[in-house]
Amino acid sequence: MTDDIFIDEAGFLEEQWSKGLSREDTLERQIRTIVYYYSKGLWDEFEYGIKALYPLLPGKVREQFLPLEHDTSSIGIQKHYDYFLTIQKKIEDDTNMIWRKRFVKTYE
Repeated sequence: MTDDIFIDEAGFLEEQWSKGLSREDTLERQIRTIVYYYSKGLWDEFEYGIKALYPLLPGKVREQFLPLEHDTSSIGIQKHYDYFLTIQKKIEDDTNMIWRKRFVKTYE
């Protein structure tokens, strides 16, 4: 496993202990980690990251999903990717969580 994703680990831990993190912050961090693993082709870590996301989900959302079996074949990776997208859509559409609003400044 690479350490690239943990570059800001000290800052994250400091924020966690000084302010306390909301569930939204924890979910955002885990989602970023999962996306990182996917983008690097780290399939085991990608699938385990989704499994780690599962208990962090709000109960009403978690009840709608069952964890998938670990399978790093191309079919298994696609199933996990689709599962991840479905979870993302569900937490964005069906929860009242407050996600940080990020704005991208555009230039003419």
